[in-house]
Amino acid sequence: MVQRNKAPLLSPLSEPALLPYNRFMLPNGIEVVYIHDPAQEVFKIDVIFEAGIYYQSRPLIASTAINMLNEGTLHHHSEEIADLFDYYGAYIDFNCGLNKSELSLISLSKYAEPTLNMLVEMLTESIVPEKELDIFLTNKRQEFLVNQEKTSYMARKEFSRLLFGASHPYANKVSPEDYNRVTRTEVLHFYQEHIHAGNCRIMLCGNISDTLLQIVTREFTRLARPKNSGESNLLPFAPAPVGYYHVQKNNAAQTSLRMGKTGVRLDHPDYARFLLLNTVLGGYFGSRLMSNIREEKGYTYGINSFNVSMPQGSYWCIAAEINNQYIQAAIQETLKEVERLRTEPIPQDELNLVKSYLHGDLLRELDGVFAQSDALKHKLNYSMDNSIYLRLIQEISATTNEELLFLAQRYWNPDDFYIVTAGKTSD
Repeated sequence: MVQRNKAPLLSPLSEPALLPYNRFMLPNGIEVVYIHDPAQEVFKIDVIFEAGIYYQSRPLIASTAINMLNEGTLHHHSEEIADLFDYYGAYIDFNCGLNKSELSLISLSKYAEPTLNMLVEMLTESIVPEKELDIFLTNKRQEFLVNQEKTSYMARKEFSRLLFGASHPYANKVSPEDYNRVTRTEVLHFYQEHIHAGNCRIMLCGNISDTLLQIVTREFTRLARPKNSGESNLLPFAPAPVGYYHVQKNNAAQTSLRMGKTGVRLDHPDYARFLLLNTVLGGYFGSRLMSNIREEKGYTYGINSFNVSMPQGSYWCIAAEINNQYIQAAIQETLKEVERLRTEPIPQDELNLVKSYLHGDLLRELDGVFAQSDALKHKLNYSMDNSIYLRLIQEISATTNEELLFLAQRYWNPDDFYIVTAGKTSD
């Protein structure tokens, strides 16, 4: 008999159950990393290339090259490619990031052969048809024109420009005119220079049978490996002076706020404690920023803070969409909450609550084979694996409020903050 007037007993949070992973090299040098879960009927493959925005000669080339892979090959046009994946119930996705680009395929294991065959054909025989390229760029340009009118987009782009420098790839500066400058020749050149075996890692998860591994080996060995496939030179950041910046947007219904600075990379010794400190400030729904700016003051529907780790840097940011008339008050209250963490130890009850929340959030990141594969894919970029979660949980559990007080003083000096607003007025 369930007694609904009594709360259930609380159980201690567990440690994550990490699934083992294996790795091997194909004859052409591609590394394959896989996690096997026999309970699955499907598999997922991520084909990752060092071919992100960082490596393009000018805006939009990398993302266009990646997204055009399913628009036509030497043997199939775009409709045939789409029909094949649809027929086998497979799902394919494309993503172009700052440093990496990837294709992701989810397919039933029994249909691995036809779906992987087509995937590799797209990687080795793309022709970038002119008609499809024009349609793609027209659609993307229209999306861009809509997005650039949003204050959230304006504030985010300005924050990136200030932090990295306008000409750095991480700023990803794009204009409407850039869509008219993209040529088929440039896109094909990027494809030929960056989509190859010397630039590739494969992640597999799900039901990974010996038969599937044989198919992967046979198909992806077709990718050529050029003689010279070295990494590009590191490009220096050119940050602007810290301070307050405003982007004017007349008739904006609200003002977007971005406040932050350089952050803490995943491989830094302070990462676990910084993650905990950030969660207290603005990393979950019950955070101090949410309690003050949303619940008490009513200046916004939501405000959050986050830390982003990247291969060549990191940044920490507070983001919110604020009622126009309250933007300056919201900035002051935000700085007030930062200052509290720099001058007052976090009460133990609050700290214990946030530790439990963050512990559960880290467990959620490893919930199932697909989540563990995604997590591992990210950690391998830092020469780590998912065992880092065990260390993070241990370090978070052991962190004291005195350590967090010192950390806030070390990293959150408001004089080092970029404060960016985008909206109706800067008054």
